[in-house]
Amino acid sequence: VAYKYIYEPIWDTIADELFGTTWEKELTYNELALKLTKTLDDFIADVKVFLDKFLLQKVMKALILASVIFYVECLLFRSALHKSKKDASFINSALAIERMEGDIKVLRDYFNGFVGDMPALGQVIETEFQVITAILELLRIAIGVSDSNASDFIVVLHRKVKDVKITKWVLGDLWHLVKPKKEKEIVKSIKLLTRSLVAVCPHESSSSTSENTDVQSLCLHKSLATFYDQSKRKRIVRWR
Repeated sequence: VAYKYIYEPIWDTIADELFGTTWEKELTYNELALKLTKTLDDFIADVKVFLDKFLLQKVMKALILASVIFYVECLLFRSALHKSKKDASFINSALAIERMEGDIKVLRDYFNGFVGDMPALGQVIETEFQVITAILELLRIAIGVSDSNASDFIVVLHRKVKDVKITKWVLGDLWHLVKPKKEKEIVKSIKLLTRSLVAVCPHESSSSTSENTDVQSLCLHKSLATFYDQSKRKRIVRWR
């Protein structure tokens, strides 16, 4: 439950500002991401006194995943707040993506600082941050600054999301942030990829087990399922 304890106050202090105008225009040194790592550092300093290396490593793994989930959900929450069907949420979408890259570098560098003592965290960082790497590239594709094949990164995203319906909603929300006029188009394109996505990652049943039973409740696809269950945004294309 460590991630729940630490991320409740982080939501209260950072989530509303992340991806806002001040974040985009003024926080040029990724101050919110640094604030997040400072909060994590204070928490780890408190708990490591009471934990052996094995338990501390499990806490660190949970915090890495919780950080990824937090960042992704904040981005999707910002999309839900965006009302325009014509204009992007950001003043300069390319600059906003650069800000995101800086945020993620801050987070990755922070967690990489623990790899020397806990080498197993290196693979966890690489694995869990893949979804954000895919999201950033999809945003670049959406605004036309990348020639990458979107389907390649949709597959990466789907491996983490595990549900075609939710993958579709995430893509729609990403396009809604930076290219809302094309949201309907990208959502409909998922229908052409449905068989491929199901083949890559069949929908995971609720009875399936995760690699670590103590963090079964902490996984991106379950968090996003809850997020979309609670979302009030009226999306252009509903799932059929």
